Amino acid sequence: MLAVACATALPLLACAGGGGGEGPRWADGVPTTDSSSVAPTPTEVGPTPTLTPTARPTAARTTRPAATTPATRRARTMAEQTTVTVRVTGGFGQSQNFTGLHQEGCGNPSFGLVQVRVGAAANVSSVSFRYQVNTPVPFSGSGSGRTIGNDRSTWLASLGPFRAESRNAAGGTIAVTATAKFKDGSNRSGRVNTALKPCQR
Repeated sequence: MLAVACATALPLLACAGGGGGEGPRWADGVPTTDSSSVAPTPTEVGPTPTLTPTARPTAARTTRPAATTPATRRARTMAEQTTVTVRVTGGFGQSQNFTGLHQEGCGNPSFGLVQVRVGAAANVSSVSFRYQVNTPVPFSGSGSGRTIGNDRSTWLASLGPFRAESRNAAGGTIAVTATAKFKDGSNRSGRVNTALKPCQR
């Protein structure tokens, strides 16, 4: 009877007469000695790895070739479109078997004729010439050409006579350069060599 009364009156405590050495229990029957929770075992955490930044790929820069402008073709001048030829012959009335000039008093002929032929006759404004006598005592000179009538393709000028010089008795070379000037201001030259003959007196 005591055991039943105990169970009815004190549901949270065990009767002193019927429990022996067993400790008190909660109403749910869990021993008080087992009510404490077990502390969780800590989990070891390693050091956080350092992240190495990954370099971003650099886009290759392509150099575009510079645009080239087509070369403009230059118009040819009047001088570039024609020819100039020069020759020296004996003067008017003299033998055409011409090999060179003599100094005055040293033989014949003592003067010659410079003939300049120009291809583009209508475009010629003037013709001039210069000469260089390559002798031990060199000398030089210049002159201008004249046309024959309306034919501007042929220009004439006289060469000589040259004064005798004893130091030039052996003669030498005469270089003649003729230059045609055109209406656009351009020039074209031609050249010929002839001889100053040895003195025969």
